[in-house]
Amino acid sequence: SFALPVIILLVTVSCNKNASTEPEYDLSTKISVVLNEIPYRTEVFHRIPYTLKFWEYEKDNLTLQKIIMFDKSSGTEIFRIDKEDFPYVYRSPLPNSDLYTPDQISNYYMSIQIPIPLAENIPACITHKFVFYNKDGSEVIVEGAEFSPRKSESPVRISSPVKGNNWVFVSQSSMDYHFYVLFFKNGEIYRGERFAFDNLQLDDNWGNYFSGNPKDNNSYYNYGDTLYAVGDGAVISIKDGRPENNGDAQNIVLNSLDEYGGNYIIIQIGIGQYALYAHCQPYKFMVNVGDFVKEGDPIALLGNSGNSTAPHLHFQITESPELLFTKGLPFVLKKYYKAGDYEKGKVTPYLIENSMMEEMTVLNFDN
Repeated sequence: SFALPVIILLVTVSCNKNASTEPEYDLSTKISVVLNEIPYRTEVFHRIPYTLKFWEYEKDNLTLQKIIMFDKSSGTEIFRIDKEDFPYVYRSPLPNSDLYTPDQISNYYMSIQIPIPLAENIPACITHKFVFYNKDGSEVIVEGAEFSPRKSESPVRISSPVKGNNWVFVSQSSMDYHFYVLFFKNGEIYRGERFAFDNLQLDDNWGNYFSGNPKDNNSYYNYGDTLYAVGDGAVISIKDGRPENNGDAQNIVLNSLDEYGGNYIIIQIGIGQYALYAHCQPYKFMVNVGDFVKEGDPIALLGNSGNSTAPHLHFQITESPELLFTKGLPFVLKKYYKAGDYEKGKVTPYLIENSMMEEMTVLNFDN
């Protein structure tokens, strides 16, 4: 036996403001795009980042099975996510924390990045089909949640905060942590880590990122590397004197959310643009609060302080000088050399300009 699907049309803010669709069921408040971020490019894709807000559909005995995205003008499918690949969904009750009390929420939130191949254009309007299963096994299909990507705007352009070869940048250009991290506080949705990356440095054979005792920071190839100013600007804040973890031991007790960043420095590189370098070595900053730095100036040493699983740089750009309770901004590197992919192997390094990188891309930089 089988059940016929129930098709429900969802109307949201339409990309065509003259549209006047009258659905059989008006679910215009059920699903919407609540965060529409500036698209950015990598060496492979245009990436379109945004966050969906759902009603608490599980209370209606519905299970979300897949999300399909379409170019509204052509009707062409551009991306889909099946249930097993869904990114993290925020729902009530939110995880408890001794360091921060979140707002109570009565919706579900899911953050998505749509990858569009560079050879293709970013659509003017994107719409969705949401496929739910009802408790009786029938399908419920909801269409809509239209939005216009902000393709006339540009991400922040910076130089690299590190130099040298065999770098892997992780937790960016994906729907994983850091991208999905949201903080619900005082009626706002904060996402300071939204476009952040972590990085590791590999040996020349790309076999590992440390040699020796994994509990010894000096075993890691990146430990103590110089960090550089990614743009001209003023040093706004420095947090120093915080202890480091021992390699991958994660043995530091964190007593506040701010301590998650360990020793960190914030540089204002533009109006509403603040570059944050976290997990630095203690007492190794080369500048002071109030100093004006030029792009490429050495500013600190890479360390293993704060919420860190091994020595690395956590880097993000935000609209205010905060660690978490702010808005992360997308950014691209002015140039890097792609040396290959950690999982697929090496290639002859070639120049990439004005792009972020895909996760697991191995990078070289000019010294």
